[in-house]
Amino acid sequence: MKTKILITALSLILFGSCSEVLDISPDGTQTTEDIFSDETTTGAYLTSCYEKFMAYGYGYTGIENQNVSISDDTWSIGRNGAKSAYLYQGICNTDGDIGWGQVGNTLAYQSNMFGYKVGAWEHFYKRIRRTNVFLSQIETAAVPSEEERAKWTAEAKVLRAFFYLELIQRYGKAFIITDPAYVDFDESELVMSSFKEVSDFIISECDEAMNEDALPWRPVVSTDYRRMTKSIAAALKSRTAIYMASSLFNEGENYWPEAEAICEESLNDLLNNGFELYTSVRSPSYFGTNAYQEYSCTTQDYSDNPIDKETILRTQNFSTAWNYQGLPINNAASAGMTPTQELVDAYPMSNGKYILDLSKPYNDVKHLSPNLNLESGYDETNPYVDRDPRFYATVYYNGSTALNSSNVETTLDIFRTGECAIDGSNTQRTQTGYYPRRHYNPLARRGKSVGVSFRYMRLAELYLNYAECLIENNKLTEAVAAIKPIRDRVNMPNIDEVEGVSIDQQNLRLMYRNERRIEFAYEENRYYDVRRWTNPTDNMDVIRYETGMWIEKNEDGTFTYQRFQINDSYHPETGWAGSGLEKLCYTNKFLLYPFDASEVSNILANTQVNIQNPGW
Repeated sequence: MKTKILITALSLILFGSCSEVLDISPDGTQTTEDIFSDETTTGAYLTSCYEKFMAYGYGYTGIENQNVSISDDTWSIGRNGAKSAYLYQGICNTDGDIGWGQVGNTLAYQSNMFGYKVGAWEHFYKRIRRTNVFLSQIETAAVPSEEERAKWTAEAKVLRAFFYLELIQRYGKAFIITDPAYVDFDESELVMSSFKEVSDFIISECDEAMNEDALPWRPVVSTDYRRMTKSIAAALKSRTAIYMASSLFNEGENYWPEAEAICEESLNDLLNNGFELYTSVRSPSYFGTNAYQEYSCTTQDYSDNPIDKETILRTQNFSTAWNYQGLPINNAASAGMTPTQELVDAYPMSNGKYILDLSKPYNDVKHLSPNLNLESGYDETNPYVDRDPRFYATVYYNGSTALNSSNVETTLDIFRTGECAIDGSNTQRTQTGYYPRRHYNPLARRGKSVGVSFRYMRLAELYLNYAECLIENNKLTEAVAAIKPIRDRVNMPNIDEVEGVSIDQQNLRLMYRNERRIEFAYEENRYYDVRRWTNPTDNMDVIRYETGMWIEKNEDGTFTYQRFQINDSYHPETGWAGSGLEKLCYTNKFLLYPFDASEVSNILANTQVNIQNPGW
């Protein structure tokens, strides 16, 4: 009897939702022999493995980036069903998705990202199982050429590795399944693998794929923008390596020497195959000398010799950020995820000096009393001058300018009586005293949408991943050298070139983590970094309290700046009221996603193992 891949309700559990290319028989089924005996449907089946590929960026529920909104970098307005509002209150359980307006597993269920009532665990395993089917058939399948067979095989292995990393960075462990897993799959045979075991599998699969000459280093046509490549494999290896060595996942073992070797090799592989940081500004009239800003406000281009040689994987292009991460002067629907004062404080002065003491940035738990570095040159009465150029690429602040809906350069008045002032009851207004600028093309406004690519993997990460390994292995001189290209791009003095800076392991670790934070602001790294750097039994105190900047305009035209805890209220006559809000998703159970109770029960019944993560 022929083995059937059933495109029916039952098979949706194993393989994911239907793909048009597979719905080609009248009764809704198609045999593997039929599919893989034709080169067109063989290739189409591989394409179907990418179905519902995650958009990341602004592809989460509510058109926000959930990972960014529940980090300590931003505070989300939380409109259109965004889950951040629940998570700020610590609301999340193991009930799965129990319907619109109901509270369930708010971390794992993102309808825009994974599909209606589909959680992350189910989503990635559907794609893993479909990829397993492809790999089980490709050796004898009809293909256009043997080169294509080799390329497709390598591509599928990297794709499966990608899905496994997405699983374990959320859940901390996974079942390694490489068989096709047809409808008679016996779950009692499953054995949960540790983070390290899955990491070893990911790295091995990527190594094997990278040894295949037919797999390209980068996409050369836009339609292949999300297809797996050697560069993605190298980035996966690097990211996996630093995660497996980090406190949350290493189970007390020292994997940093191993991680260093992997990260060095991955970085060199990319540098030796045409990848480089985006350092030359093409449109100086809009971006001046800030190549970092231009890079984050443009779309990836594709050719054998692209302008953008830094991007490894972009997951979506979006053109209406001005509306859902926008400004009141454009009548945007939402201010979106507004920068916190903590993120603003992270940007050093242009001389390279940090405005806060990184070892103890605040004198109080609620961050209202900054522990200022008095030698930095920071002026509390004029706080936005002479900062790291990445600050100006990321944050709209009081006194900065942008085009309004009439295409007129307009000053942003974020002081109390200004047009863009804080208003907690209005989703068009900031709640922190800042507006997001990252990924916001300066030409974008109401009536003019400008495309921007969300880069999920890029070369800068591999430089910093390697630097982290060197720091943890106490190779400080080499670590400083690995950070230097990142600082050079924005014309900042390197860490060892800053007057008064002491380079020891602890200080360099703090400076490195700060560097990583500001380089990847509004990407998704900070969410995972805070977690992986936290011991499994500790809370994430760094995200518990967040502040904004309240601004009063004085009669002489100067401004008075005052830090406040987000969600407190102010009245000119009575002053401040309230005790602010905590992000209650700071507790250690939020280090990892919970498994759905139904999944835990099913696995327990079949394997006698309770897979639930701590605290849930």
